[in-house]
Amino acid sequence: LILFQENQLTVVAQCSGNKPCDLEKIAVADCATIPVSVIRSVERTQETLVFDDAVSEPSFSTDPYIQHHQTRSLLCMPILQQRQLIGILYLENNLSTGVFTRDRLQVLKLLVAQAAISLENARFCEQLKDYTKTLERKVEAQAQALKQEIAERQQTEAALRQSEANYRNLLQTANSVIIRYDPQGRIHYINDYGVKLLGYEEHQILGRTLFETIIPDIEISGRDVKPMVHDLLRNPQAYPQGEGENLCRDGRRVWMAWSNQAIFNGQGEVVEILSVGNDTTQRRQAEEALQRSEAKFRNIFANSQVGIYRTRINDGLILDANQRFADLFGFDSPQEMIGIEHTTGYWVNLSDRQQGIEVMKRDGEVRSYEAQMRKRDGTVFWGLFSSYLNAADDYIEGVLADISDRKQAEVALQDSEAELRSLFSAIPDPLCIINAEGRLLCTIKGTSSYGEECTGKTLHQLFAKEQADEFLDYIQQSVRTQQVLTVEYSDWIAGREVWFSARIAPIRHEQVIWLARDITLQKQAEAASILEERNRMAREIHDTLAQAFTGILAQVGAANQVLTDDVEATQAHLDLIKELARTGLTEARRSVVALRPQLLEEGSLQSALHRLVTQIRAAANDTTLYYEVKGTAYTLSTEVESNLLRIGQEALTNAIRHAHADEIRVELVYDRNQFCLRVKDNGQGFGVGSIPSSKGFGLLGMSERAERIGAQLTIRSQPGQGTEMIVTIDRE
Repeated sequence: LILFQENQLTVVAQCSGNKPCDLEKIAVADCATIPVSVIRSVERTQETLVFDDAVSEPSFSTDPYIQHHQTRSLLCMPILQQRQLIGILYLENNLSTGVFTRDRLQVLKLLVAQAAISLENARFCEQLKDYTKTLERKVEAQAQALKQEIAERQQTEAALRQSEANYRNLLQTANSVIIRYDPQGRIHYINDYGVKLLGYEEHQILGRTLFETIIPDIEISGRDVKPMVHDLLRNPQAYPQGEGENLCRDGRRVWMAWSNQAIFNGQGEVVEILSVGNDTTQRRQAEEALQRSEAKFRNIFANSQVGIYRTRINDGLILDANQRFADLFGFDSPQEMIGIEHTTGYWVNLSDRQQGIEVMKRDGEVRSYEAQMRKRDGTVFWGLFSSYLNAADDYIEGVLADISDRKQAEVALQDSEAELRSLFSAIPDPLCIINAEGRLLCTIKGTSSYGEECTGKTLHQLFAKEQADEFLDYIQQSVRTQQVLTVEYSDWIAGREVWFSARIAPIRHEQVIWLARDITLQKQAEAASILEERNRMAREIHDTLAQAFTGILAQVGAANQVLTDDVEATQAHLDLIKELARTGLTEARRSVVALRPQLLEEGSLQSALHRLVTQIRAAANDTTLYYEVKGTAYTLSTEVESNLLRIGQEALTNAIRHAHADEIRVELVYDRNQFCLRVKDNGQGFGVGSIPSSKGFGLLGMSERAERIGAQLTIRSQPGQGTEMIVTIDRE
């Protein structure tokens, strides 16, 4: 508790646990047992600070007290009286987070409001006592002066008048309602505080009766207080104190605690009644809130779906329990157990109870403690305890839940996990689970690159940076799109290159299953097939084009020999050369057609790109593709269309695979003298000049193809601003 004393905040009381309160007064700046920065913040803002976990609160992360003591739940509340800060209440709990709930905070606010009134009343009483002592000393001095010298009477009278003025001023400024009225209830005097509290102007209440102003016809509770007030006016000595509702001018009702004193004349008759009242509305509201809170928690206790209990430490005698606790042990009601049954007879293994008590003696509490219990009929069930020990009062208090179903589910889950592991063990391919950060969580079947000993490591610890980055990109793409990816990669194992085809499937908690299959033999077969096809083409070219060109050369030599001698023979040779040349050209065209892209076999560049966009649109569900043709389409040469198709295909692949674009636009523009292919995406973009050569094969291939057909390639891109690729070529 911190109060303003001598114009500074002073700690006047400190309490912790069951220890006696320390009432030593310490200035806040010199106190090492509170977070000074929090106190100063509340002093400055006059607003309540509540932290569920103070050590994690960034605003006060540098406070040495909070960091040293690892403060958890924290409450710092200003104590205000008429909007003036008179003190601060500081509470903390270093055991649990979120202690100061909304309901508790409301109750504390009501209690602090009542405390503010009590502190102010105590201060007023202390001032009144001091003033009374001072007044008594003055009266004594004045009496002595009267006895000694009658001439000083005027001075004494002046002092008395000043004293009366001071007394009146004290009454006027007091934080209590002071009212004086006659035996008929007519009000003769009311101080300023009373006028403000009740909402009257002084002339609106003086001369009127209590019944016309502040006494309601009937209280909200239904009690009629008028008979009691009439009896008070007749016999004030019988009502030295009382409490009731009073009516304000605007219709509000306030609860007041009154102290009444009769004023008699010289004949002993009651001429006036002096009443001093304190506003207890907030206290009453706090009491009602406490009653509602108690009723609510009592209802929660009675109807909770977990067993709540209190037992004696030494023998386990049940001191209190709710209905659910009785149900767990097979009793019809808690009354059959409270004060009768001992829990020691319901533990399957009594040593479990003793072990739990030892933990509570050491730590003060035990959480999520599992043990087997026995019902009244002998049925065994699994219980989950959370309890704390109060050694001073010799009891254990806690909650108990039946977790038998959960334990059965755990056994079933373990059996299921064993079955799944057996199933996965039968899979010949490497299988592991990786999270979105690239950490290997579980290896069901590994390779030399990632076995069970690699669990917990990251991809960057297992692979080279470039390959780890590529793998991490695949994983994050699968997690983001929630789609299965299939990728191929190679790894050097035992001195040889091994190729894998990996299926990356997203699962819960931003994790993926990585299933890799060795496709080295398949890759070798493909390479052998490609080599065989190249050899076949070489033989075919040798047997067709080479033979034709060899024949042409021979005929040219023969023609040279007979050119001047035999015109007819020369013409025959020239005709044969022409035929051989046509045959070679036909074979050359047939070879080119055999190597032509499949998409171009069934139509023009326009239709081939349209089919390509359609295929990608069907595969990339999270990407929107737009395809547009401007102008009247015309046919370009086979080589030009083939290279343009490959350039467009590479641009689309880059937008999907590397730029992670969700919108791509493909545009073909057929102008009269020029053709233009444009592919634009809204992906992550890149610095055109910042791509290393090791990662720029696609861009290099596009540039070489454009140069091969005499086209101009333009690439525009910036990080975060997407990419635009434009190819223009003159129409032949």
